[in-house]
Amino acid sequence: MIHIKREVKLALTAIAAVVILIWGINFLKARALFDRNNIFYGIYDRVDGLKVSSSVIYRGYSVGQVNAINFTGEHFDKVLVQFSVGKKLEIPSNTVAAIQNADLMGSKAINLIPGDALDYAQSGDTLRTQLELGLMEQLNKQLEPLKKRAENVMVSLDTVLMALQEIFSEDANGNIHGSLKSVSRTLNNMENASGTLNLLLSNESGQISRILENIHSITENLENNNSEIARSLSNVTSISDSLREINLNYTIRSLNNILLQTDSIVTKINRGKGTLGEVVNDEELYYNLTAVSNNLNKLLSEFRQNPKRFVNLSVFDFGGGRNAASDAYGIVIAESEEPLALNSELYLQHPDLQRIRRSGKYLYLIRTFKTLKQAERELKVVKKCFQMSYIVKLSEDIN
Repeated sequence: MIHIKREVKLALTAIAAVVILIWGINFLKARALFDRNNIFYGIYDRVDGLKVSSSVIYRGYSVGQVNAINFTGEHFDKVLVQFSVGKKLEIPSNTVAAIQNADLMGSKAINLIPGDALDYAQSGDTLRTQLELGLMEQLNKQLEPLKKRAENVMVSLDTVLMALQEIFSEDANGNIHGSLKSVSRTLNNMENASGTLNLLLSNESGQISRILENIHSITENLENNNSEIARSLSNVTSISDSLREINLNYTIRSLNNILLQTDSIVTKINRGKGTLGEVVNDEELYYNLTAVSNNLNKLLSEFRQNPKRFVNLSVFDFGGGRNAASDAYGIVIAESEEPLALNSELYLQHPDLQRIRRSGKYLYLIRTFKTLKQAERELKVVKKCFQMSYIVKLSEDIN
């Protein structure tokens, strides 16, 4: 039998105690002694009571714990939390580590909210973080609208109390009494007015009855003369039908054509075209006629005084006849089988247009000249607007 020394036994007992102590501490921290876990980090503005050894929850199940909490940042304004998760658990890379309440007592835990990423987070990664509101904060958030509503109610109530105070003040009481007196006077006036109206109706009842009888008589006369009224309306209807059957449009167009023709004739007279136009506008002709009249008067006076002087004088010469007038030339700008209306576009553009008839056609002359050379010079100008224009020799009267 091997004899173990006392010192060796003490050493083995001490080592076993240390191992049991380490194992117990890790067991209390829910940390496996020999298993390696994945380590993740989260950066928060505050942790609200999160402690080392707080649980890490995934889908409602505890999968790890918080290992360390340290300040970070340039001014230590952030909190870095290190927590471990079981090696076998794989979480998406966009998982959110949210600090939330673990129970009603206010204990905190980290809840891993999985994301939708296809790749998985690796040990040592820093996850996205989120800080959920605590129970009191949620309660305060829910009570905040009620608080504001209560404040508004208090303000409204204060306004109502101020208004009631003003109503029941001494000045307001005087105003109320004055208003009640005004209402009383108004009611008395209405009562007096109704009494006056009743008296008027009782005094004028006979007159009102006669008015109603007259109205009844008028309606009775209308009823008795209903047939005559119907005949009168029928006559009015027949008159309106007759007026409707009259072709007013044709009459107006005919009148318009007559006015256009009259206007064209007056325009030609004013411009000295035709015999009447030359008579009206030729002042030399007027003076010649006046001179002829004066000479004729002198001749007749002398004939009465000395008739023998004119016995052998033949006043009228029938033998030789009158020499034919010199030829004239005109520029034709259009021709037609039938005469154009005076309101046609050609007449409207050239109101002084002249018309002659040659070989069964109507020729329209824009101007006439005494010599052929004058007509040929003007033809060059007219052809710029009327390419088919030409010169004719005038041997017939111009219409």
